[in-house]
Amino acid sequence: MSKTTTDKLSSNQPIMVDLHKLSLDPENPRLPTNIKRTQQDMLTYLAKYTSIEDLMNAIAENDYFPGEPLIAFKNDGQYYVVEGNRRLTALKLINNPNEVDNPSARSIEISNNARHKPSQIPVVEVASRDAAIPYLGYRHITGVKQWEPLAKARYIKSVFSSLTNEHDDINERLKEVANIIGSRRDHIRRNLEALKVYEIIEENDFFEIDNLNETSIKFSVLSTALADERFSNFVGLDDDDLTTSTLNVEHVKELTEWIYKKDKEGKTKLGESRNLRSLAAVISSTKALEAFRRGASLQSSYRLTNFVDEDFISYLYESENTIMEAASLVATVDFSEDAFEIIKRISQNVKLIGKTLKSKQMDDDDEF
Repeated sequence: MSKTTTDKLSSNQPIMVDLHKLSLDPENPRLPTNIKRTQQDMLTYLAKYTSIEDLMNAIAENDYFPGEPLIAFKNDGQYYVVEGNRRLTALKLINNPNEVDNPSARSIEISNNARHKPSQIPVVEVASRDAAIPYLGYRHITGVKQWEPLAKARYIKSVFSSLTNEHDDINERLKEVANIIGSRRDHIRRNLEALKVYEIIEENDFFEIDNLNETSIKFSVLSTALADERFSNFVGLDDDDLTTSTLNVEHVKELTEWIYKKDKEGKTKLGESRNLRSLAAVISSTKALEAFRRGASLQSSYRLTNFVDEDFISYLYESENTIMEAASLVATVDFSEDAFEIIKRISQNVKLIGKTLKSKQMDDDDEF
């Protein structure tokens, strides 16, 4: 965020606003899409899923810290809080825990024993939600209080949609968003592409994968995958189109199942996220992809790709370097039975590799 934007926001002196005039933001990107945008439904969700009791207790014991004013815009006499929705939820529950459905026993206890029940809250008023966007980007996208990956992506999309011209060149729009929130253009694109794929997953009810939903999905894994051009091509992402649905839904389904669907042992076909590189190689090889779709493991499917040859050479170079390092030390170390056994195993494996390669060379020669 630019210094000018920071100064402009910080120069607004907080005003004291009655608690009952403060409302939660219906466009809060941290709220799941299946939550109704009524004040009670939003309040109930935040109270239940954001560990609100600890925040309540801190305010009830120490009072509200004036150095952390809420940020809100005014509409029809009501202030909508665009920064500080958890704090607003805590404040409302301290004053009346029954504002939510089935308040927790602890929230009732905190309210009953509260030393402080703030009813006048410091608020920095901004002209509109858009006016607070640069600050939110600095604080929650690149700052110290970062949102979860899915919330970040939704926020970035809102900036992209509302603050850039849809008729402008896509790269110029990405650059503009990056400047607004203090990020990089490639980071903006990566989030928008991942969100576009996620929205297809959501529209298709998460392809009916058990226990996969908006709160359980690891959006960062999907985002990391789609940063690889092989995955983005597989699902049909278009470099010049980040808004319309041109994706291959069947391929999105496959990728979703490979990453998130668990078998009876609780394992996915991908396994750990570090295996994304292997999966990318598999989907770029017709033979390997066919085997993978038939049920072959990721490891065995990967062996059908051309990339395994590159890995083999890489491993040999790494081994050679390590052996050379050991050779430079051997004159200075004492005899060790363990070391000698390791050397014997290395020697046996080297002979096996050499013998196997030699036989392959002879087989190739026989073809001519």
